[in-house]
Amino acid sequence: MYRYLVRWTVWVFVAGFLVAAPRFAAAQITTATVAGTVRDTQDAAVPGATVTLTSATRGTTLGETVTNASGDFLFPNVPADTYTVQVTLEGFKTLNHPGIEVSPGDRVVVPTLTIEVGELGETVEVKAETPSIQAQSGERSFTIATTEVENLPIAGRNYATLTRLTPGVMTSTWPGQQASRLGGGGQNNITMDGVSVLDTGANAQMLYLNPDAIAEVKVLTAGYQAEYGRSSGLQIISVTKSGTNTFRGSTYYVKRDSAWNTNSWENQENGDPKSVSEQTDWGYTIGGPVGRPGGDNKLFFFYGHELRPRTTGNITRRFRVPTELERQGDFSQTLDNQGRLFNLIRDHTTGLPCEASNTSGCFQDEGMLGRIPQDRLYGSGRIS
Repeated sequence: MYRYLVRWTVWVFVAGFLVAAPRFAAAQITTATVAGTVRDTQDAAVPGATVTLTSATRGTTLGETVTNASGDFLFPNVPADTYTVQVTLEGFKTLNHPGIEVSPGDRVVVPTLTIEVGELGETVEVKAETPSIQAQSGERSFTIATTEVENLPIAGRNYATLTRLTPGVMTSTWPGQQASRLGGGGQNNITMDGVSVLDTGANAQMLYLNPDAIAEVKVLTAGYQAEYGRSSGLQIISVTKSGTNTFRGSTYYVKRDSAWNTNSWENQENGDPKSVSEQTDWGYTIGGPVGRPGGDNKLFFFYGHELRPRTTGNITRRFRVPTELERQGDFSQTLDNQGRLFNLIRDHTTGLPCEASNTSGCFQDEGMLGRIPQDRLYGSGRIS
């Protein structure tokens, strides 16, 4: 009986580790750390002060910590959000510092928090302060916040195109990638909520989630930490939205229709009709608390749904194959797309020009311009 109990205990432990391991890995990228120092009005370190971190959107508290002998505190594994830092200590006024913005992977250092002697029931609200800085990392990064994701027009409804707003980033020449660092630097790595959304075979973006479900996008351009691996180019980190302490949602309808465009120049030149392309993106999102809005909720939800009907057709593709004469090396009667004679075939062995004003370097046979001599052809039709 004891042996079976040990076996079950081992299996439960292994299963728990496998479930938790991805969370640990994801926490390296999707969460951040918030640190700071508490001092009194005499600029002396304040040990033993209780510091709490409260979400501005959910009203939930991530927990509390106590300052050490140097007055320092640290909150690890902080999800992306906007927070209020509160400091309390018997004999001092309560201090609230709102507006601490946290993005994935940040190492945020809150400006020094100075508490004043007074009653604990008295509260000091920090209204204007030096902005929080990332002083514990040398990375170069740029964050596209929720307001930009929601309000900026996005070509193709792909949130990854927002990375082009990053200073020092340009449109990528790599197939399947939206942007690249100025001066090159390799291919990109793309993650969503700590999970790779990259097609490792083609090294291209694999998941195109609708932008209304994206909370923010962070772009690391250089100097990033060891936890960001695989690619030496940009590290594109996206975080999906989560429910807040109030019910919020959105609906949208985006349509692109070829009926609004003129026919292409190529089709007009070839006398072909306009191709048909109708693309529609419509959907909705909703999120909120599992419980009374504004209450002391601990569980939240978010749901997004999108439909993408597509209609395409009437596409003309033209292919040209060699004529019977051309297969024999005779281009004397070849015509271009405009129906004009095109019999200027350059003989590279002469080193002479082959153009309308000087045909000395063109193939000619028995006075026929554009005809390749038979002794210059292999059996397969290649020129010797």
